[in-house]
Order: sequence, then structure tokens, then C-alpha cells
Amino acid sequence: MAEIILAPLLQVIFDKIADPVLQEFSDYFELDDKFKKLQRILPMAQAVIQDAEERQATDKAVRVWLSELKDATSRVEDLIEEFTHRQKGGRYKSYAVNFSKNRRVLDDLQEALVEGLKLPLAERNVAGRKLDTRETSSFFVVSEVCGREEERRKILEMLLESSGERSCVVSIVGSPGIGKSTLAQMVYNDDEVKRCFDLRIWVYVSPDFKVKRIIKAAIETATGSKCDLEELDALQLKLWDILHKRKFLLVLDDVWNEDEDEWDKLRPLFSYGFDGSRILVTTCSQKIAMIIGPSNRAYHLKGLCEEDCWALFRKRAFLDQLEEENHPNLVAVGKELVKKCRGLPLAAKVLGGLMRFKKEETDWLHVQNSDLWNLRHYRHGVFPALLVSYVHLPAHLKHCFVFCSIFPKNQEFERKTIIHMWMAHGFILSDGESKVLEDIGNEYFNELLWMSVFEEIKECEGGPVRGYKTNETFYNLARFMGRKELLVLEQGLGQNSVRQVRHASVLPKYSYRPPLIPEALCLSKHLRTLLVFSEGGLPTAPSHIFSSFVYLRVLKLSGCHTELPASVVELSLLRYLDLSNSHFHSLPSGISSLCSLQVLNLLGCYNLKVLPPLSRITGLRHLEISGCEALKEIPYGIRNLVYLQTLPIYIVPKNLPQFRVKDLRFKNLQLNIQTDSHLIEKIELGSLYELQHLDLRGRLKIKHLEHVRDVEEAKAANLISKAHLNSLGLCWGHEGSDFIMNPALGANAARFQEEKPLLPGPSDPEDPEACASASDPHFAAETMASLEPHKNLKNLFVVGYPGFKFPCWNLPNLIKVVLINCEGCVDLPILGHLPLLKSLHMGRDE
Repeated sequence: MAEIILAPLLQVIFDKIADPVLQEFSDYFELDDKFKKLQRILPMAQAVIQDAEERQATDKAVRVWLSELKDATSRVEDLIEEFTHRQKGGRYKSYAVNFSKNRRVLDDLQEALVEGLKLPLAERNVAGRKLDTRETSSFFVVSEVCGREEERRKILEMLLESSGERSCVVSIVGSPGIGKSTLAQMVYNDDEVKRCFDLRIWVYVSPDFKVKRIIKAAIETATGSKCDLEELDALQLKLWDILHKRKFLLVLDDVWNEDEDEWDKLRPLFSYGFDGSRILVTTCSQKIAMIIGPSNRAYHLKGLCEEDCWALFRKRAFLDQLEEENHPNLVAVGKELVKKCRGLPLAAKVLGGLMRFKKEETDWLHVQNSDLWNLRHYRHGVFPALLVSYVHLPAHLKHCFVFCSIFPKNQEFERKTIIHMWMAHGFILSDGESKVLEDIGNEYFNELLWMSVFEEIKECEGGPVRGYKTNETFYNLARFMGRKELLVLEQGLGQNSVRQVRHASVLPKYSYRPPLIPEALCLSKHLRTLLVFSEGGLPTAPSHIFSSFVYLRVLKLSGCHTELPASVVELSLLRYLDLSNSHFHSLPSGISSLCSLQVLNLLGCYNLKVLPPLSRITGLRHLEISGCEALKEIPYGIRNLVYLQTLPIYIVPKNLPQFRVKDLRFKNLQLNIQTDSHLIEKIELGSLYELQHLDLRGRLKIKHLEHVRDVEEAKAANLISKAHLNSLGLCWGHEGSDFIMNPALGANAARFQEEKPLLPGPSDPEDPEACASASDPHFAAETMASLEPHKNLKNLFVVGYPGFKFPCWNLPNLIKVVLINCEGCVDLPILGHLPLLKSLHMGRDE
């Protein structure tokens, strides 16, 4: 059974049908009565949807209803978005024929909502959740534990060390089923702990965090008798009386509460014990560990080694040593089975229990060759522990969590990639304030990272984070929860139904062959995500994608060897397009009409020479063109992209067409024709004025600064106001400068073209029409001074600067400075006090 999440989607529909933009739509097609009915029914459905989502696991009627409602809701959302897109283009009247064929979609949603209201569902909220959890206690069977001696020793050190504090918190953090409670039990019952602490108390907290219940449980454990007190003040006084003047160890097992106000009701009580008193907390959330104690007292528990995992499995799979010796063939298969547990103790125990009554080798081989989540006994043993984590997530994070399984297992991804995909699907909700969606998405990501859903991938132990992957245990859960809507195709579709599939990724069957998109997938008319993974690249971009999947929001077609078909224009709702590491020289002009596009990823398209006009894509937020070294120019009109945040390359054009005063169309540039006429004369299409009002983030490299006409143009770039830039490259000339700012791009470039050497200065110094800054070091110095960045800048790269001296800037946050081919300068730049500087590189690139 796949979990169906509807609450956020219903809210999205409710908000959209209340949008005044759709009033014209409903009036024109005489649908005003249908929209009003939906506006009346939707709030009633939203009131009971929480109860339905929690009951679907045990109530088939509810599960069927949710499935039908989710499908109808998704199709209505597609319908509304398609109309909105056409309305913006003034083409909604031409939509009449198409809409008449789909007006049944609104009826389907209305009927599904009405059917649901007939079910015996109750209004629910988060506080009213009842979860099937496994209560723990301080008792455990020593013989059932395998390994963990090193972990036990480290926790003991943290508990017993002399810190000078009266009481402090130590946290054990890890994913569900990893063995946090078992480790806490080992420590709690350790002989040294018994000697060091006058009083030991174990409290099972659970997701139902109630302060009075926790205090009462602690009192009853300490006294060994029932506590009948009910008032919070009386309970606090009683616990204080027990703890003060005693050195205690309090274990709070399975903590989920993130409300600091609730913790504040407990904290004062913990400060009355003798010096050396400790609180040991087990939790799945790093955030909780940070709330209740310092980060250096949080121990992050990893999985068991394969040897300990096998020892745990064999205790369950075989009755005794004799039975194990009598089945040597099963031992070999069992050791392979254990590898599928990925170090998860809970999985090893459940799998071992599953195999105890199977003594035929064929049965063991069947399990070895199966997806464990398809085995009911295994799923029922592991699922409850993981479900608590899932149910605890707020509704908006549930969508984000399930979507993570669209990537192949153990696939590495960047933080920003998945955030941009969440944005494309509307999973990230505005907070109603000034915070941009990317920052809210970053908070979502951190929430899941703190819950151990994501794992950091580092170059080396203690090194910088290179990327992320989804924890395998959570990945399996997400795949199971979203299996009706998400498909990861490695071996074809098989018998899977695709009618309700909304997100699909396609992998090659063999690494040396490009992936094939099954024709049957085209039956999924409302597909929203298509990720095509190809190690060897795509010989062609499948043209049928653009006609079959017109509701796509996210499309990944990286590694294309040929030009993109012009039919891409059919993807009018597309918001995320990844064409990175492709070999084409140009893009179809139809991309200019993809007005919904938010992200255009052309990273590493080393042969790309020209971009289509982009000024009509006014919602574009990220234009990733790092590594596009063959680009000759940036299309004019970038200034119109008021939401643009990512623009890693800007090329100052050599020849600029003048534009007339009556042609000025600057949304953010207010000019007084009388007083600013001198400025108007200098404004030119494609100049540095294009950057003036853009709130760019991340990296920016400005190439061909020798083409700057005057100091006013340099000032107009307004770099000093761009507080979110962390890396800036100022380049006179441009060849190879991308690889200086981002060396990782150089390795990929060899697959496309021969890397050219970096020229020492302006790229065309002998051109008689070259601008003044190419030959005048004094003008170059004035230009450089006018390009002063914001003080938040962390990385500064200067390439081919022909001036004699550097300007005096105050950049206290600089971490890295690179000066290449700045041969005219005899002194280092004065950049202020640099307490954070880690790297200074100067030289000539030959």
C-alpha cells in the first residue's frame, strides 16, 4: 500500500480557484457555478483529510477514495495551470475546443470530494495523532546485542568526563532502526555507570511529548511507586525533591519534540542535581540534539559493520550453532542477504526472523533476489519504526520526502538541484514574507538532513561536502510510499500501470548504452517529472517526449549529442530544464517561449556558442552556464529577468547597438529625461547596465572587461549592492577563465573540445577598434575601482588585469584570492583586514 498525501495539494487547488485570474476563465466557459461548488466543498474535505491519510493503511475504502481524489486533483491542477499559461499569452479563447474535452475533469474532482464526505471521517490535527510505536524500557538481553563496544565506550566517555557543569545533555542521533535505544540500554546498565550515578531514571518519551507525562514517569521510576499528582507545579516540585543533591542519569528515549517552550518546562529541573549529573537523549533528529544540548555532545550513530550484522542475523535465522553447521549452503546465501541490510540492526533482526522457518536453499535465494520491501513479513517488521518518522513530518515535507525517491538509489545530487525541482512542482510554500523560495527550500532540505533522510558525501573524512544522497532506509520507505506516482525504470515497465504515474526517471539497462524511454510510458498523459540518466550521453533527444508529456514541469536530458528538437516549445508548463553536459552548439529559438521556466541548466555545454533571447522568460531564476566557454555573448534583455539569481557568466559585448530614448523599457530604472539625458546616451543594449538591478547569488564572472566603454558603465553593474554573491571573477580576456574559478569543469571539458590556453590579457589587443581599457592601464584601474564588490564576498578572481595598481577595497570576509596574469601590478591589492583568508594564489597561466 502506497501512502497518499493530499492535504497540501488540496490547499493549492483551493488557492488557485480563488485566484481572480481564473474568474475570466470561469466566466468565458460558463463554469462559475462549478468553481463556487468546489470552493464550498474543498474546505470540508480539507477538514477530514488528515484522518483519511492516517486511516488509509487499514481502511480500503478510504485508500481507494484518496487514490481517486489525488488523481482528480492532479488533473485539475494541470488544467488550471495550462489555462493560466494561455491566459498570459492572450490565447485562452483558442483553448475552448481543448477545454470542452476536459471539462469533465472538474466534474470528476467534485464527485470525488462528495464521495469522500460520505465516509465516516473525523476532523483531525497533528496533536490528535495516534501512532503505533514500540515502547522501550531500560532492560535488555545482553546476548541479543552484537558489536557496539566502541560506540558504548565513546558514550561512556561523554557521560563520565568531568565538564565542570552541574548537568549536561548527551545525545545519540541516528536513523530509525539503527540501534539508538539499544546503545542507550547498554550504557544505562553498564557497571561503571551504576557506580558513578546515585540515581538512574529511564523515560520512554515517544512522539507524544507531554511534559506532565514525562515528569510523572520519571517520578515513578525513581520512587518505584505510582504518582497521582496532576498539576504541573506539584509534579515539578516532586521531581525537584527527588533530583536535588543527587548525582543522576536521566535517559529520555525516542524524543521527537522540537518545541523549545516545552523543553523550557523541563530544563530547570535538570539543574538541581550534583555536579556530573547527565541527561542522555536518543533521537532521529539532529535539530532536536541542537535544541537541547551543544553539538559537540551529540554522537551520530552509524550502521553495524557487516560482521556484526551477520552475527545479529544468524542469531535469528538459526536456532543454534548445530543447525547453522548443518546448513552450510544457507550460510553462504545468508552472508549475501546481510549485505542488503546495509548495517541496519532492525533489518538484520527482521530478516533473520523471516528466514528462521525457511530451510530450503531456493527460498533463501528467492529472498536474496527480491526487493526486501516487496516481502510482507520484512515490511511489517521494519515499516512501523520508519512510519513514525514519516508521520511526524509536516505535510509540505512529506511531498518533498517522497519525491526524493525519483533519483536512483545511492544517486549523488546537489542540494540546489532538488530544491529547484521542489520549487518547480510547487512543493515549497511561501511564508508570506520577503524570504525567497530558495531560502525556504533550503530550510526544508535542512529539516530532512537533520532527520537523517539525507546523507552528506565528502571528498574525505572531515573534508568539504561534495554532494548528498538519500539514506537507503529512508529511500526504500519513500519508494514504497510513492510507488503509484513515482517510477524508476531500469529494466522497462514490466506489468506496472502508468495511468497515475506523475514522476519517472529512466536509467540505461547497460552503462555503455543510452537509456530507452518505453513507449508505454507515454500513456501517462499527466507526467510531471522525467529524468533521463545516461552515463554515455544521449545520441538524440527523443522527440516524442515533447508531444506526449505536455504537462511536464521538470525535464532532465543531460548529455545530448545532437541539437534539441524545435518541438520543445510544446512544453509550455515546463519550469525546470536540465540540458547540462550536452554537445550542441545552439538552442532552438522556441525555448524563448517557455514562459514558465524557472531553471535552465546548461552547465558544461562547452560547445554552446549562442543563447536564444531570454527576455520573455520573466520568471527565470537560475541560468546555469558555468563551463560554457564557447559563448560569444549574453542575449540582451537580462535586466528584464527581475527574479534572476544565478548568472555565473556575463560577457561584456564588443559592439553595441545604440537604442533610442523612446525604446526604453526599464521596469526598475527610473530616469528623468531632463536631468539624466547624459546617462541615457550611454545606456546600451547588452552593456553592464544589464546587471544593475539583478540580485545575483553565488558566482559571477564578468568576461571581456576590455570592452567596457567608460567608468559609468562599470559603476552601473552595481556590484557593491550584490550582497549574496560569494565568488566574483573580473576578467580582461576570457579564454579558460572558467576553469580558474571552477577547476572541476576542466576535467569534463576534454570530452567536448580541446581546452585552450589562457591568454595573458585582453583577448584581441591588436584590434584597432578595441576599447580604451585594453591598452590604457589607467582606464583599466578606474574600471576596476568602479567594480567594487559587496563586503560579503568570499572569493575573488582577477585575470589579465592590465592596470598598474589595484584599488583599495574593504573585503573582510575573503577566503580566497586568485590573481592571474596581472603583470602590470607591482603591489598586492589592499583589501582590508583579512582574518578569514585561507588561500592567496598569484601567477601566470601559460
